[in-house]
Amino acid sequence: MGAREGARSPRGARGARSIVGVLDGVSSEAIVVHQERCARVRNRNVSCLKCADACTSGCIALVDGELAVDAAKCVGCGTCATVCPTCALEARNPSDAQLMQACLSARVGDEVVVACEQLRRAAGGLLDEGRVAQVVCLGRVEESLISGLAVAGVRRVRLACGSCARCAQEHGAATARLVASTSNALLEAWGSDARVEVVEGVPASARAEGVAADEAAAAMAAYFAEPRGNERVAASPADPAAAGAADPAAAGPVALPRVMKDGTLPHFVPDRREALLDHLAQLGQPVRQSVATRLWGCVVIDGLACSSCRMCATFCPTGAIRKFDRDDGTLGVDHVPGDCVKCGSCRDVCPEGAIRLLDEVRPAYLLDGAVHRYVMTPRPVELGTAQQMVDTMRLRMQGSDIFER
Repeated sequence: MGAREGARSPRGARGARSIVGVLDGVSSEAIVVHQERCARVRNRNVSCLKCADACTSGCIALVDGELAVDAAKCVGCGTCATVCPTCALEARNPSDAQLMQACLSARVGDEVVVACEQLRRAAGGLLDEGRVAQVVCLGRVEESLISGLAVAGVRRVRLACGSCARCAQEHGAATARLVASTSNALLEAWGSDARVEVVEGVPASARAEGVAADEAAAAMAAYFAEPRGNERVAASPADPAAAGAADPAAAGPVALPRVMKDGTLPHFVPDRREALLDHLAQLGQPVRQSVATRLWGCVVIDGLACSSCRMCATFCPTGAIRKFDRDDGTLGVDHVPGDCVKCGSCRDVCPEGAIRLLDEVRPAYLLDGAVHRYVMTPRPVELGTAQQMVDTMRLRMQGSDIFER
């Protein structure tokens, strides 16, 4: 098998211990936790820790190689929900629908400005709040919002920040730039002239009437010239039980996903992904042959290395990889690129290292529901059945009689 796309975390690294119950500590009025969707809850060997990498406040972090949650630090910015591939973390207050409506209400011509809380503080009365949609941090903005605005006829989306280098939530700017890059790649692939950019300062369309650009710049410079310390935006009121929810024992029993009849864990395709695909379909047919983004991946299975265990299908959170079994004994998996959320579960749980996850995906595959079929060689012993132990012994002790009772 060739070189894998990206480095694979060794088992046991980056907090491979089960995180069941830990994420419940994030739950508040601003963030809803669906931990049964979390790739790491479903299998602790999955390397995804995007929420910890992107958390702007240190609420979700790695401590001594293990995932830890400090609910008191959460500012409710929603950046963790933006980067979570399975929407195990869902942003509320505002919800996606509320934020979309706020953006459309603040629309000026064909432009929409979304500003972070720090910019509002820095600009003071120089910002016309009726012409800007406000979020705690720009990390709250994600691709389905941008695509929805493009469908509504918005040609420019400006994500305005104060001075991210002086902000306690500076990590959110990196997420905003990532979302902007992904959104622009998709819009370009679909032939749309709509674009999104991250800017510093108060855009002209967001300034109050009569405020000149130099006046707004001077006000912001004065604001950031003063020592800001480690000032943070206040979090949304949290659930009283949230402080203890980071301790699985304190949170009480946790409902884990149950294995379905086909031997796989339940599937869920995030609403944001379905909304994004719907928006792209409304933009028309793609004009590019391929596109590389953070959102979708194309699974490639090395047939020579594959042992046909189909663990990839067992743990795929969205059903992008599905088992098939024919009456003639043919078996394997189907891969649906449009349902892939690029969580990396299939790659990380494969015991043979037989899976690569490619960045390049054909846009037509996403809209047409293309299915890629991988026919596999049946295993001499079927895993996960009551007969597994007996069949294994028969295989290894050929010539000996083994009887069941």
